[in-house]
Amino acid sequence: MPIPGAGKLNRQVTIQIRTQGKDAEGGITDTWSDFATVWARVNYLSGNERRATQHGGQILEARTEFTIRYMSGITNVMRVVHDGKYYNIRHINDFEDGHAFMVLTCDTGGNHGR
Repeated sequence: MPIPGAGKLNRQVTIQIRTQGKDAEGGITDTWSDFATVWARVNYLSGNERRATQHGGQILEARTEFTIRYMSGITNVMRVVHDGKYYNIRHINDFEDGHAFMVLTCDTGGNHGR
């Protein structure tokens, strides 16, 4: 993949970080907060269906790559929000180890970024 030009980063996405806290009953709750809003190139890779449980049900999954300018601090316990959908970050690639761009390989599914 060639280095993307500035015009190719034409979609705004938000990267969110998850923190865990306790609710009033002492249970664990997830809270998502914005880490950064950045411009990205979106590349839709593939999609499939998988069984939700061994008793039935289907979950639709889609793999998507987001290419953004390099930013330190992004980890695979974060998620990307784009066009009202949540994407789990599965792999982070510092493009050609140049610290200029990074490719976030993500998927959707039933866990909303967990």
